Amino acid sequence: MITIVRGKQTETFTRSELDARMAAYAGVTVDLGTGDGAWAYRYAHANADRFVVAIDPVRENLREYSARAARKTERGGLSNVLYVVASAEQITADLRAIADEMYITLPWGSLMRGLILADPQVLDGIAAIARPNAAVRIVLNTRIFEDPIPLEARDLPDLTPAYIHDRLASAYARHGIVITEARLMSGDEVATLSTTWAKRLSHRGPPSSMYVEAMIRVLG
Repeated sequence: MITIVRGKQTETFTRSELDARMAAYAGVTVDLGTGDGAWAYRYAHANADRFVVAIDPVRENLREYSARAARKTERGGLSNVLYVVASAEQITADLRAIADEMYITLPWGSLMRGLILADPQVLDGIAAIARPNAAVRIVLNTRIFEDPIPLEARDLPDLTPAYIHDRLASAYARHGIVITEARLMSGDEVATLSTTWAKRLSHRGPPSSMYVEAMIRVLG
């Protein structure tokens, strides 16, 4: 079963119910680690032909924008976005192979650490959500390595293109995630990220960030 948030209410969906919702659209976008879900809401509004699944493990994070999406259409409601309580480490069978594109933008906590350290559970979760040949676009904040370094990042390696190519690429590939690009983003690029977290981080200038793009391939 899939746990869905609609404002202060939660409900459950079966995979067949999810499939019925997704079938009406040209493709499915997953926003993994969505936070408050603002980006997913805006993306769904701008791309009416796509179904957007916003995933975050913290139910309370999803209340505001899931409530907006549940309104009547004339009041900003959207039928093409769904807010789901789940984490990359615990992807159920009902969420497998749904996405033909995935965004992970400025993740925090276990998702951030899992991406930087190539944690097998996190990588397997990402690969499980995606369909073969799905594009995965990741933005990682490198300002976490500036003083004062947050506790969650004190044991993490420096995040550079060389680290990604030399250390992460092979680890990701073992889980079916083939990195095709890794580069530092310009301040102007970071400033265009329409997430609440990006805006907060940019209060003293856009944070230095790393862009990683990958493609999902079938193992075996």
